[in-house]
Amino acid sequence: MPGFSRTQRLLSKKDYQFVFAKPHKATRQYLIALYRSNHLPHARLGIIIPKHHVKTAVRRNRIRRVIRESFRHQEVLKGLDIVVLMRSKWTPLINQTLRDDINHLWHVIQSSQKPS
Repeated sequence: MPGFSRTQRLLSKKDYQFVFAKPHKATRQYLIALYRSNHLPHARLGIIIPKHHVKTAVRRNRIRRVIRESFRHQEVLKGLDIVVLMRSKWTPLINQTLRDDINHLWHVIQSSQKPS
């Protein structure tokens, strides 16, 4: 499915509050992913990047684009609401480091969802 459709997004305050209420966590040096089962046939994503961590809108938007693109390629993430937050200042902003961090988070989430 091309693009990042409305059904793949966390849209409302209520959606975010649902994830923040009782989340599972996956952490990395710069990013943290909070996730929770949503009982839907697809995963939904929310991204939070505070201005005090990344000053310019251009850089914040670039980070969001990389995270969304990576999320779109994760076919095994189903039935989850995921919020990705930036933990600390990111300097220098290197795309490969960002991709490595987000791919590690997806791997941790996938491995935690496998039946034991």
